[in-house]
Amino acid sequence: MKTPFKSLINLDKSHSIPLYIQIANAIIKQIQAGTLPTNSPLPGTRQMAALLQIHRKTVIAAYEELLSQNWVETLPQRGTFVAGKLPVLQPTQFSTEVGRVEQGVLIKNRLNKQWSIPLPPSINHRLAFNDGIPDVRLAPREEWAKLYAHHIRYANTATMTYTNPRGSLRFRSIFARYLNETRGIQANAENIITTRGSQMGIYLAGLTLLQKGDTAIVGELNYRATNYTFRQLGADLATIPVDDEGLQVEAIEDICLTKKLKLVYVTSHHYHPTTVTLKPERRLKLLALAEKYQFFILEDDYDYDYHYANAPILPLASADRYGWVVYLGSFTKKIAPAFRVGYVAAHEAIIDEMTRLRRVIDRQNDSILEECLADMLENGDLKRYTTKALKVYRERRDFTCSLLKESLGDVIQFRIPDGGMAIWAQFAQDIPLGTLSEKVASYGLYLANGQTYADEKPDINACRMGFAGMNQKETEDAVRILKKVIGSFKPLG
Repeated sequence: MKTPFKSLINLDKSHSIPLYIQIANAIIKQIQAGTLPTNSPLPGTRQMAALLQIHRKTVIAAYEELLSQNWVETLPQRGTFVAGKLPVLQPTQFSTEVGRVEQGVLIKNRLNKQWSIPLPPSINHRLAFNDGIPDVRLAPREEWAKLYAHHIRYANTATMTYTNPRGSLRFRSIFARYLNETRGIQANAENIITTRGSQMGIYLAGLTLLQKGDTAIVGELNYRATNYTFRQLGADLATIPVDDEGLQVEAIEDICLTKKLKLVYVTSHHYHPTTVTLKPERRLKLLALAEKYQFFILEDDYDYDYHYANAPILPLASADRYGWVVYLGSFTKKIAPAFRVGYVAAHEAIIDEMTRLRRVIDRQNDSILEECLADMLENGDLKRYTTKALKVYRERRDFTCSLLKESLGDVIQFRIPDGGMAIWAQFAQDIPLGTLSEKVASYGLYLANGQTYADEKPDINACRMGFAGMNQKETEDAVRILKKVIGSFKPLG
């Protein structure tokens, strides 16, 4: 019986999957279904091309793909046949459920487990008061797509192969000038390493600067990913208070008198999670202490560009005279979380060592992405986008804070942040945040459950509420849901 290949292989020329792959996949499917038995012949490439009304080279490519996967074999002067022995793997099955459980226990016992490091939540809700991330709908995606396509087509060989683990030299050179112009940081290309986001920068910096048993200072309720990183590296964490003026740096000297301090971590511009800004007097005091006691300052400036009250205060790194400040950030909060480009700027000796350590976990960053960033820094697209986004986020901050005070002012307390993309909201104690989070989720709204900082303050009942990712209509819907659910706990005034 003749096989009706024309009806078995349906091609979609508008699909992103190449035609030769569509042909190969269709033939594999028919082999798996038994429609094409082992050792059965396939039409010649000319005949198949005529049947499908496509170019013969497309069929040749499809047959070569099947041949490379061992689904077919070619016999000289006879043609192409379905392979006699198909490349089908049969997974090994445990005989009983008990066997699977026992094997799972055995495997877990052989792991270097890190149970103390929780995984971040996946937020797929229609509405979200998230941790404070940008609205990806505002991102300059069209400009980015054009630049990326251009570099994919025309980039030179050096860009498309393995490059310097520090990152694109062109990008680092242009970005160094940008840091000098916008933040007053004296740096050149050799003072910068690119990373896949700020978290990778924190890890590499910690790996470079900390040894097991070293003391590292963080603020209370600090950015949890940093705490997890330092602890995983074996550091001894010391916590100091944070008030409305930022880290109480006066407490650092007391620790220096009793311990050999190695590192202080600070989010100086908008403290995470409470959003307060480290005041200039405390910045100068912190730098003076670093010089006196010779400890490093890891300055995480994750959302420097989004400051609303006045001109941003220059980073600690801009006033660093001796190289004790390691400055890091990323374009994730500026553009989109999927945009994995971060950076660390520091003394060249620190960057050298970070580069060696980076080589162990990741060969390099996305060179094409960095070339696109360099273009956007040079042509002003990034500055124009940031200016536009700053205006939008300021309006969203004002609208969200006003709406929350008007609708829920008797159960939520917060200060209007000078910058960033989230507020720090303290809920009334008779509104259990964990229960509230579960109930609003059933209406399609994400709200953190307050457990992030429960290890340090079990009764804190507070969370970050990101305002940047929702427009006014979405924010109104989100607050309406909050008000409805909170109203089920207690009457609202």
